[in-house]
Amino acid sequence: MQTVSAYSYRPIYPAMFYTLLSLTRFRFWLGLFCLILLTAAPLQQAAATTAFARQTGEPCAACHMQAYGPWLTQYGQKFKLDGYVAGHANKLPDAINPFALEVVGSISNTQKDVPAGQYYDNSKPNNNAVNDWTALYYTGRVTEKIGSYLQLNLSPQVGKSVTLAMADIRFANHASIADHQLTYGVTVNNGPTMSDFWMTSFAWMYPYNMSATTVRPNAQPYLQNLMMGANTAGATTYVMIDNHLYLEAGGYTSQSHNMAQGLGVWAGGSMGDAPQSGLIDGGAPYWRMFLQHSIGPHTMMVGTYGLASKVYPHYARNFGTDTYVEYNADANYSYMLNDDNMLMAMFRYTRDDMTMNASRALGYSANAKNHLNSIMLMGMWTYQQTYNLSAGWNAMTGSSDTLMYPNGDISGSANNSPNTNYFMFQLDYVPFGKAAAVSDPYFNLRLSAQYLAYTQFNGGTRNYDGSGRSPEANNTLYFVGNMMF
Repeated sequence: MQTVSAYSYRPIYPAMFYTLLSLTRFRFWLGLFCLILLTAAPLQQAAATTAFARQTGEPCAACHMQAYGPWLTQYGQKFKLDGYVAGHANKLPDAINPFALEVVGSISNTQKDVPAGQYYDNSKPNNNAVNDWTALYYTGRVTEKIGSYLQLNLSPQVGKSVTLAMADIRFANHASIADHQLTYGVTVNNGPTMSDFWMTSFAWMYPYNMSATTVRPNAQPYLQNLMMGANTAGATTYVMIDNHLYLEAGGYTSQSHNMAQGLGVWAGGSMGDAPQSGLIDGGAPYWRMFLQHSIGPHTMMVGTYGLASKVYPHYARNFGTDTYVEYNADANYSYMLNDDNMLMAMFRYTRDDMTMNASRALGYSANAKNHLNSIMLMGMWTYQQTYNLSAGWNAMTGSSDTLMYPNGDISGSANNSPNTNYFMFQLDYVPFGKAAAVSDPYFNLRLSAQYLAYTQFNGGTRNYDGSGRSPEANNTLYFVGNMMF
């Protein structure tokens, strides 16, 4: 495995703990300030882009355990914490070195067909081959202490849109206080958890790609909904102490109607099907903290993050707001058996508490209060940063609600429940990104085969939609290729 000692952290274990984080409610001016920054400044990225490899002069495997993907090494974590500014080895002229192009294509098979046109105009009942998205990236250093990330997505088939999918601008610096080493900074971005670097966060969670042409459960955690919608903006401050304790706090707000339309995320985020797809009233405080510790080949992390917001459902302001509070507890463990073999395990528990006063008045929810519990367990084996085998289990349980989870063929719920349970298996192949070929700073590739197996879907273990469809009918075999230039 590629190691980079000159830019790696030496773990130091402080004899200190953190004090209480106090979060205050942010008002609309914070969101407006963030939106101005997001549109006025050059932006860039933290996932594996060939532009980062060209800037640092290192192969993708230096920052990423799998040579192409969000799972970060210690080097990769430091690179992101330091604001994407490390390296002066531009392999291309400065004007074009920060750019990268990504093309993602796939074919999906579900166990049972759906009606034609279910996913997009002219989609077939099954075996749809699509260009999931084509993305233009602009990533890297802006000044010696400021770096940025921009991912502009074109979805030519599913959604037929051009969207600002991810954006992160950050300032970072270092300090030493009482023999403790601090890396601190400010990030302005367009989604909660965008600033994170663990795969138990919704912005960077594994699997990296999911089929857009398969039947998906009705319910999902609130933060996952915000990341998929990409119609928020916010700012947080963070500090990493001795590469051991990480603290982050800030706030997010919704983009305005005109802003969301201009960035292509109005239909996909602001006016989605769920009541939680709406306008955040003022600002929503966000928090993140974790402890990480390395002992020889073992690295362990345990943390928490969450968001509390008041939301006008579907931007309707005349009936008050709903309240969403989400708490996440997550843990990661990795074991470097040797230079060729790496093991990793991940866990996340999510609790969403929803007070649905406005949605109930508007007819979007039958209950005054709802909740949703989600659990994710995942295990991975990676060989030579080239082959990756993963297995995972996901489960959701929550309040039944006749309006939030209505009846309906295929995507509905006969008992109005969000309860869903499935297993995921995936094989990834990443042939490049390890400094073995002259193409490595300019090209990377990931080929994946994924299988989802449902045992419960939208509340039912059989005939879940009341029209005879079983959970197994939505089992999905998904082949996807991801190329980066």
